[in-house]
Amino acid sequence: MDDEIMVMLYILLEEDEARNQMRLFRRGLRDTQNPFETSDLYFKKTFRFSKELALMLINQLTPHLYSVRSTAIPAYLKVLVTLHFLGHGVYQHGAGLSSVTSLSQPVISRSISIVCRLISEHLMPEWISFPITNEKKTIIKQSFFDKFGFRGVLGCIDGTHVEIIAPPVTDLDHPPHVYINRKGYHSINVMLICDSNCRIIACDARYPGSVHDAAIWRMSDVRNYCRGQYENGDITSHLIGDSGYGLEPWLFVPFARVVPGSPEAMFNELLTSTRNCIERTNGILKGRFRCLLRHRVLHYTPDKAAYIIYASAVLHNIAVLANLQIDDEVVFEENDDPVRQPEIHENNLLQLGRMARTNYIRQNI
Repeated sequence: MDDEIMVMLYILLEEDEARNQMRLFRRGLRDTQNPFETSDLYFKKTFRFSKELALMLINQLTPHLYSVRSTAIPAYLKVLVTLHFLGHGVYQHGAGLSSVTSLSQPVISRSISIVCRLISEHLMPEWISFPITNEKKTIIKQSFFDKFGFRGVLGCIDGTHVEIIAPPVTDLDHPPHVYINRKGYHSINVMLICDSNCRIIACDARYPGSVHDAAIWRMSDVRNYCRGQYENGDITSHLIGDSGYGLEPWLFVPFARVVPGSPEAMFNELLTSTRNCIERTNGILKGRFRCLLRHRVLHYTPDKAAYIIYASAVLHNIAVLANLQIDDEVVFEENDDPVRQPEIHENNLLQLGRMARTNYIRQNI
């Protein structure tokens, strides 16, 4: 065996030993450091949750994070590294070098995917639900009226885009061209509905960026429910949206043209001030979980990106219920004027919507 081969073998052995030492170092670091021993302020800044909320989340997810390996990553670290990623939009390198989450890049990536999926599957039904009981509807309507003076509002609706990397051209289930939105980047168009307290009561992250807000609404389960309720006699409950949506008896949108000082103009002003709830909800959501921001591209497949979006929405609601204040500023991303879609005359819904909106103005303004 010549000298060059001996030198190469020696180098390879040294590199292998170095990798083993690094694994041992990371394992020792994660086993000896306790993130919960840091200050409350540092913990909240790092994980975007308080210690109490993080412990609650860990306790709820731990039964689903069983592992048979004795050297497996503890469940609490899997949850914390996911919170770190969601909160900062920092990918594997950034989180992997954190002094409180000293894990390898592959472990971090797997942890994010697994934890977000578990949150979506096990916690989302509990934390994100559209009101269907009379009691819950009354509470939400009363809250909107107390804050804004708008009667009968069940929620505010809007779409928001979350940028993702282009799916591979070989992905037949997710053709990359359908994810290009009208601004020219790949995204998922997320339908959000919120109540007056900025709590998310509906979230749909199934559709690519090329699908319009109004189209997502027309295919949604919430619309089917609202329509069924209207047909069963509930004519006093409605959502409010911008002019990108079509007018329906259960979905109020602003008038396209109004005379200043007219009842229609006053209606538009009232609707706009009330609809600010969804703008603020989206701003708080992306301000707390910055992985969803426009310049923080999600480097995941559309399916995994959807789990990340759902998990962020669930955690947002947990934080809202706990009155956990966001330390950073609320993020209001640049938003183009809504693109008005051609009206769809389905069973005279447009005419019924105009009548419902006119009756509301006559009775309340």
